[in-house]
Amino acid sequence: MTYKLTVIVPTYNAENYILEAVNSIKEQSLGFENIELILVDDNSNDNTKSILNELSEKYENIKSIFLEGNSCTASQPRNVGIENATSEYIMFLDNDDIYYPTMCEEMHKTINDNDIDVVSCRYDINTKIPNSFLDDFNPEKYEFKGKYDKEKDIIHLDSIEDFPNIMTLGHPTMIWTKIFRKSMILENSINFPKGDLYEDVYFCTASYLKAKGIIILNGFLGYGYQLRTEGEDKSTCQIFSKSMLQKQLRGFLKIMDLLKSETKYDTLKSELIIDMTKIYMYADIEKDCQNKFLNIMKPYYKDYKIGTRVNTASFAFNLVINIFIKIFSLNNSLAIFIKNLFLRIKNR
Repeated sequence: MTYKLTVIVPTYNAENYILEAVNSIKEQSLGFENIELILVDDNSNDNTKSILNELSEKYENIKSIFLEGNSCTASQPRNVGIENATSEYIMFLDNDDIYYPTMCEEMHKTINDNDIDVVSCRYDINTKIPNSFLDDFNPEKYEFKGKYDKEKDIIHLDSIEDFPNIMTLGHPTMIWTKIFRKSMILENSINFPKGDLYEDVYFCTASYLKAKGIIILNGFLGYGYQLRTEGEDKSTCQIFSKSMLQKQLRGFLKIMDLLKSETKYDTLKSELIIDMTKIYMYADIEKDCQNKFLNIMKPYYKDYKIGTRVNTASFAFNLVINIFIKIFSLNNSLAIFIKNLFLRIKNR
């Protein structure tokens, strides 16, 4: 059977929501029979494996793969998915999110008709985080502005020099809003770094650097991000542990190394620095760990582009984070004091 595209879904303890994700693929206007669905389980210890076995037994276009050990991030399951994909194009879906009904059809038509390597669309967030800068989240803010007309539905990136203009809005670095030509990925040995976070940003950045043709569907909303804020189902972006900080930092350093000779990507670099600083501010870690983090980050803080604006955050957040980064570049002790004071106020 020849499929039009492959959707790769990494799973881990997803018994409560994997069927919703799969059903969103089954309901695609492209036709479920035209989609190869690869479910790669990262050694779940709930009922996920049984659900995946039932799905692959029922549908010939669903392939379930079970990893022997837990790799702790989605990187290895996604890499295994790529290795097992048989179609020309690859898409990714997180096990707790959904595709809107025309997602696959629009993405496949665009990449196939234009003979390019990457297509990206817009997404929305289906829940909000209490007392967060995302409280004011508005999908309209995820349009591409600046040099582009915000009313323009389709944006062709003729040159990789346009890369920083699309990175300022965050979602072009998300793996799940895209379709990729598989041959471009394989020919350039692009994969997800194992055991690290920011793995999706790394993969997207490496792909953009090698892609022959990129299109942004600025007027198309295809992906539903289900943000979970409570209990064991809490989204990774809302976990601020020492372990998460370490994984995020390793991923951050690999992306910075990828971009070290690319001076035109200052905006992307600055936004990653902002994100690392946010994670540091929220993480409850001991003083020695804070000093190690700040010493590693110091050269990046010194090169940080003051005035970088995160479009999905308030003016106050942007102002405060820019001030913090400037201070953090100068003095570890003051940085630690500010960070600990922030946590005490936040946890009152």
